[in-house]
Amino acid sequence: MDFLKAVLEDVTVLGEGGSRENVLPGRSRVLGGEAIPAQWAARLVEGGAGRGFFNHYGPAEATVGVAAGPLAVAGGRVPVGRPLPGARLLVLDEWLCPVPAGVTGELYAAGEQLARGYLGRAGLTAERFVACPYAGAGQRMYRTGDLARWTPEGAVEFAGRADGQVKVRGFRVELGEVEAVLAACPGVARAAVSVRGDLSGDAWLAGYVVLAGDDEAGDLPIRVRQYAADRLPEYMVPAAVVVVQALPLTPNGKLDRAALPAPDYAAAGRAGRAPATAAEELVCGVFAQVLGVERVGPEDSFFALGGHSLMVVQLIARLREAGVAVSVRALLAAPTPARVAVAAGPALAPVPANLIPAGAREITPEMLPLVALTAEQVAAV
Repeated sequence: MDFLKAVLEDVTVLGEGGSRENVLPGRSRVLGGEAIPAQWAARLVEGGAGRGFFNHYGPAEATVGVAAGPLAVAGGRVPVGRPLPGARLLVLDEWLCPVPAGVTGELYAAGEQLARGYLGRAGLTAERFVACPYAGAGQRMYRTGDLARWTPEGAVEFAGRADGQVKVRGFRVELGEVEAVLAACPGVARAAVSVRGDLSGDAWLAGYVVLAGDDEAGDLPIRVRQYAADRLPEYMVPAAVVVVQALPLTPNGKLDRAALPAPDYAAAGRAGRAPATAAEELVCGVFAQVLGVERVGPEDSFFALGGHSLMVVQLIARLREAGVAVSVRALLAAPTPARVAVAAGPALAPVPANLIPAGAREITPEMLPLVALTAEQVAAV
């Protein structure tokens, strides 16, 4: 291929006596197999010391290589490169229609180097090798199962696995996209995201980060959540972030999500100050009841402890039952018990129905539930 030829020519130099010596180990590196984190890519690019780093992508079903290009970082993402000569890449939606640049779709590979199928597995072959609607009769394309998007420059960005999509509160979430944002936060070397079902019986995202260098964890979980909240929709922000020494791996080197520890959503609440007023104590108790945790501190955020928009209505109803009136807008703007206690007013007293029937010729004490009057007092009035 032209690209590989160019790489080999670039890393082959004349040695003593005119002999050609391959210096690939000392001059260039081709990276593939797994998506490289943006921070790692940036360090390689900045500290390359003259070496050339190339990113490479390709499934075995396409005889390995379909895209490659110089290692680069753009917008916190690492493109895998452009299609190699003889290969064709298509980013399609669920109806097999091409998507515009910047829009995530499923990646399909086509070209002469495509495999013929899986030996002895006709069903799997028919599922993964499908007819290509953008080529001649009999041409096929391979459904990689990877999500990708085109950059404005014509390169391909890997966006995770199609089978890595999960549904959270009715929204489809690609775990790889959330992981990429967490990994780009300063102080984070690697990141992973899993779906947990141990909070109020619902599905939630939990983030796991590995410290970069020898820094202390400190307030890193808070900073990571804030970093994610500034860049992602609310439903994609992990409810909890856990700092781990290393991400657990399966025997073949893949991330073992099942081995990630269960997060402690209420850990922050145990280290905060105690309620300073009766109102704060009351609101803290309601927060803990709705969230299903043992304790909530006055400065703990409802959303940082796993709360979400669907639970806001339940929280407001419980607060009203406890005698505290707060609007949805006020709670979203001030999601801590301390701020709710200040912003909230007394709950509205229930108003009983009118018990005086139409056309009544006299009024009895039973018709006046809001006052305590005798029949003589009513007659006097």
